[in-house]
Amino acid sequence: MTVEILPIGGLGEVGKNMTALGFDGKYILVDMGIRLDSIMAFEDADIGSMGREELININGIPDDTIIHGRKVKAIVLTHGHLDHIGAVAKLAHAYDAPIYGTPFTMELTKRLLWDERHFKIKNEFRTVTPGETVKVEDIEIEFISATHSILHTALPLINNGGASVLCASDFKLDEEPLLGYKTDRERLKKLSGEGLLAAMVGTVRVDDPGPTPSEAHVKERLDEVMKESSSSGGLVLATTFSSHIARLKSIVDLSFEIGRTPVLVGRSLRNYCTAALNLELVDFPPELRIHGRPNAMHNLLREVQRSKEDFVLICTGHQGEPNSVLSRIANGQFPLKINNRDEVIFSASVIPNPINESNRQLLETRLRAQGARIHRDVHASGHAGRADTSEFIELVWPEHLIPCHGTPDKLRSMMEIGRGLGYPSENMHHLRNGISLRLGE
Repeated sequence: MTVEILPIGGLGEVGKNMTALGFDGKYILVDMGIRLDSIMAFEDADIGSMGREELININGIPDDTIIHGRKVKAIVLTHGHLDHIGAVAKLAHAYDAPIYGTPFTMELTKRLLWDERHFKIKNEFRTVTPGETVKVEDIEIEFISATHSILHTALPLINNGGASVLCASDFKLDEEPLLGYKTDRERLKKLSGEGLLAAMVGTVRVDDPGPTPSEAHVKERLDEVMKESSSSGGLVLATTFSSHIARLKSIVDLSFEIGRTPVLVGRSLRNYCTAALNLELVDFPPELRIHGRPNAMHNLLREVQRSKEDFVLICTGHQGEPNSVLSRIANGQFPLKINNRDEVIFSASVIPNPINESNRQLLETRLRAQGARIHRDVHASGHAGRADTSEFIELVWPEHLIPCHGTPDKLRSMMEIGRGLGYPSENMHHLRNGISLRLGE
């Protein structure tokens, strides 16, 4: 059995994740993501109306030309973040293959297709439950449950003839995730005894000493900060990743506990939260108001302005995105004015690239100039740090270790972890996009 591991995107960069796994000439594609910072660099970029070549040229999506013409049997999506599903509308149509993913992932992918105006996707969508195994001809694909900053994340284990590859680009080891599944340690532990050929392991936070704090710890910190912020008598504004349903639920629940009414404002918040509600993945109170349309947002913010002390405003803008609700409030584009009694909680870290860092700094400067008090980094990552990455590798103990999903320095850090665990150089592989690794020849 010859196994080919062909990274198409996501190596040497954060985002644009896509990998082809070949088993004697039959291929499974894992993820089709966008690179957000490349697209954000083009202020007027409308992904839905842009073509494949145009997006490849700006380094926004993977260039999958290398895999065209090969026998692709399935497309597997690990989770619903845009750096893993954002290019499905641009690339999937080239393959006569079904798309597999967990319920939340598939729902979010389908919603992305609503905005697509360039291609028509005819691929069959096949929804699988976390923990389920499906068979595509003679290839088995197991969706091992994992905790991440989005619900229904899976670590695909792809096996053919006893040769198996684990794709673990995004995960954390959290025993108190508050919502959703824990990373399935028991199943992962069995892989070492089954003879795992290779594991691709994500490196996004591998330089953090770790282990990554649990989501329960973040809720405790939010409780402290929200109580402190509420005492000022002004408006409490909170912003986090729209896809982080567990974090949003914590903020909503804590808002009621401090005697304030939470409201969610922003298009992406509305999309993610309604998807989670429709799938019954979260039990937000029925009275919770979620607004994503411009007129509804304006009317709500007029109401908030009249009695700021009664509300917690949960809005988009954690990265300082120019068109986000928080940025537009800071710019005076909404009927809500910031003053020196208002407090802003950033329950998200800044994604490290120059555009995000500049946008976020500008937003914070504008908010402070209007009198707001800022609470930064009330957050814990959805990615494993160095300690829990080492623990993960020791848990699954693959024959071959392959760093993935990260900048060159992060990939090198993973190689250092491997050396520290005793891996010989010939069993660790610092790959590049477009360059194949063949095992078992």
